Amino acid sequence: MTIRPPSGFPLPELVLVANRVLTEEAEALRAALEDFSNAPQPGCPWTQDDKTVSDHAGPEAQGRSRLLRYARHQAALIYVNAYDHLLTLGRTLGSDGAMPLFSHASLSRVICEAAVRFAWLMDPGISSEERIVRGAVALFVSADERYKGVRGLPAERFDRRVHRQMLESCIAERDAVQELITGAGLTFGYTQNGKTKARLELESPKISVPLKINVTELMANLLPDSPSWYNIGSSVTHSLYWGLRDVDGSRPGEPLALTPNVLDVGAAAESAISASGLILERCGRLYGHDPRAHVRRTMARREAIDALMRRATRSTWAHIPTGPQHRGSGER
Repeated sequence: MTIRPPSGFPLPELVLVANRVLTEEAEALRAALEDFSNAPQPGCPWTQDDKTVSDHAGPEAQGRSRLLRYARHQAALIYVNAYDHLLTLGRTLGSDGAMPLFSHASLSRVICEAAVRFAWLMDPGISSEERIVRGAVALFVSADERYKGVRGLPAERFDRRVHRQMLESCIAERDAVQELITGAGLTFGYTQNGKTKARLELESPKISVPLKINVTELMANLLPDSPSWYNIGSSVTHSLYWGLRDVDGSRPGEPLALTPNVLDVGAAAESAISASGLILERCGRLYGHDPRAHVRRTMARREAIDALMRRATRSTWAHIPTGPQHRGSGER
């Protein structure tokens, strides 16, 4: 659902600027990553990863080489997901003269989650061996989640043979991933009861990575200038009342009186731009380039949004949640 202002009443400047800078950021991110990846510098983490797997021979080394390729393939698709949502977020904000009520929050959340996953996987500060283990964790979690998703489908709605084929395909994928992982010399660590896989481990060098990727924790550590945005965005993703009610100026039982929250739009745009900067910074260092000039331009785009947010309280479209009079003091 989008909201279009009355004739003669323009969209808030914050929305129009967000449209522009998000589009600029998406194109700058794409151009920078193409430049970085086309010219890896000698001795950079990217080439060091290649050297690490090529320095050894035998089945385990071949398995680790395959795991590294899978890690890179996953990272590339995660980046594309972030870029796709970044470009889409920009387009939803005023490109057709309208603005959304809620979807900017969910689009921004996808960008942020993709960015921290990318940064975790392609961290230039970790060893090549740890990157391989992290890539193996992400690969196993993906296969396991696919299996759980298909297993949860109501079997009675499918042809029994088709449903069984889907399950067998998922089981075969998960088994193949597990075989690749163990064949590369990695082992699964279990919970204290010995029944549930909890982590992946490498003996030499000593590395242990949990099988659960804590995105909320990654958000707090890797995007500290967007505090709690992941949790705030989840209120829209999960349709929680506290995250939806502030666009409505009506009382319960009355027709909805919907007004977009311009400050929420600004927060979504700022967080998305910071997420893009995180990908850009990690990718630059991964390929041995200095990303600081690119990151400064990213931060300048964020500041353009921030300056307008500080002025947005004077806009008739800036709906500031203050708690309507009809709500009791304990009602949220």
